[in-house]
Amino acid sequence: MPEGSDTVRLPLEPLRQRIADVTGRSASFVDLTDVELAGNSLEVTYTTPDEDAPVVEVVVEGPSGETDATPVRLDTPSGLKVYGELLRIEYAGRDAETDEILVSVSQRTGDDWRTLLGCGQMWSVETDRGGETVGITCYAETPSAETEDEADAENTDESPDSDRSDDEQTTERASKEGDGGGGFLGSLD
Repeated sequence: MPEGSDTVRLPLEPLRQRIADVTGRSASFVDLTDVELAGNSLEVTYTTPDEDAPVVEVVVEGPSGETDATPVRLDTPSGLKVYGELLRIEYAGRDAETDEILVSVSQRTGDDWRTLLGCGQMWSVETDRGGETVGITCYAETPSAETEDEADAENTDESPDSDRSDDEQTTERASKEGDGGGGFLGSLD
């Protein structure tokens, strides 16, 4: 009996995510251009945009009303520790009407990642604080050119913190909170 061939269509998102995982990029930054069969594997050709990596300011409003913020580059998945909870933030595109950057957010639970936000700008994290479950609100702000210019102007002002990096200042703020894992503690890497 002669062998026949047939065709099947599969969604690209799982393949795009696998390529992103292998290359360390955000899935939204991977454009698949060609897929070929090469022996027992797939040979996938992809491109990434030439544009500058998008950056958002992630703002956290703590349970006592305090706020903390840190810039996050989104060309690769970024890991943050927020009040003891491990989060992974990835670029998810831009809002067509406002041009605001949208993100996806996952929270570490055991060995897996649980999606908190598929695509958007605001999410909530629950954590244990002193034996009590508290909610922490987080949101991603798209910096404007005006905001970046103001930040540059502030960095040129003479202040006691001007010689220290943002990471040093954030670490100091986190240690002042005194909860052993509060605020942003930086990258998961």
